Amino acid sequence: MAARPGIGAAVLALAACAAGALAAPDAPQLRHRGIAHDALYDVCFDARGGVAVGAAGVVLASADGGASWQPQPQAATPLALLGIACEPARRLAVGQSGAILVDDGGGWRRVESGSTQRLLAVDANDAGIAVAVGGFGTVLLSRDHGEHWEALAFDWQPIVEDFAEPHLYDVHVAPDGAITLVGEFELVLRSGDAGASWTRVHKGDASLFGLHIGADGVGYAVGQQGRILRSDDGGAGWSAVATPVDAPLLGVWSAPGQPVFVAGMRTMLVGAADAWRSIDGADIATGWYAAIAQVPAGVVAVGNGGQVLAIAPAVRNDAEDDKHNR
Repeated sequence: MAARPGIGAAVLALAACAAGALAAPDAPQLRHRGIAHDALYDVCFDARGGVAVGAAGVVLASADGGASWQPQPQAATPLALLGIACEPARRLAVGQSGAILVDDGGGWRRVESGSTQRLLAVDANDAGIAVAVGGFGTVLLSRDHGEHWEALAFDWQPIVEDFAEPHLYDVHVAPDGAITLVGEFELVLRSGDAGASWTRVHKGDASLFGLHIGADGVGYAVGQQGRILRSDDGGAGWSAVATPVDAPLLGVWSAPGQPVFVAGMRTMLVGAADAWRSIDGADIATGWYAAIAQVPAGVVAVGNGGQVLAIAPAVRNDAEDDKHNR
């Protein structure tokens, strides 16, 4: 998930709990800090632990649920890595100049992408379907866990109702092979058949930078001017969610029965569709965070200065609310 358009992204954290009222979240805790010019653009977790990627090919790894992070040397590319995907078989990273890296347990190696465009995000499912998206309408598809890639061609003019080729900022690949892309022109493009055919399911004015669809089919897309869209059907339909901010939002995370987290610039919020709280602390008021991933104690957000923040939202249940209100 991921929010890595290379435009100085940020992370807005949003949490919701259907079972009870939402309390103020715990203060963010700094888990890693680089130098001022460092930047981390994406993060994910798998059975091996966590991995974050960023500027100048930086890779950080965590073996303790995101509590601590160490550099993971890689000699495959010196280019910025802007997106990361974790699947059981391997990890995939994408970045500048069409760079695609694969790590199947033996370290990072570069594979041929066939593209020189900036790749901004990547996602994959257990069946081996992987999709990378990026600048000027670039969509790359792999059917063998990212080992080989093919470029997909689109007639963009009828899709975006413009002669521009839209930048595509994030992608989700579902277990059944359904693919959802988001990008400029508030575009949401969906394929229900692993890339064989495509349908535009949403279009508007604000660019969409971040996307996440949970295992329950509930999804969120976030973008410019505080834009948040929600889907309840695995990405087939989308509706706007009102927010009290107009900051760029670039990353989002949700999971069934868990808090929902969304990402933006110089702001973090926690809440539901009609009730939001600000998250304060660390450098949130002045910095940016580009992506969010779930950890056992909440989530981690990665961004400016090579920093990793841990955020544990506090959620009260109904019984606690009743006790509190007596």
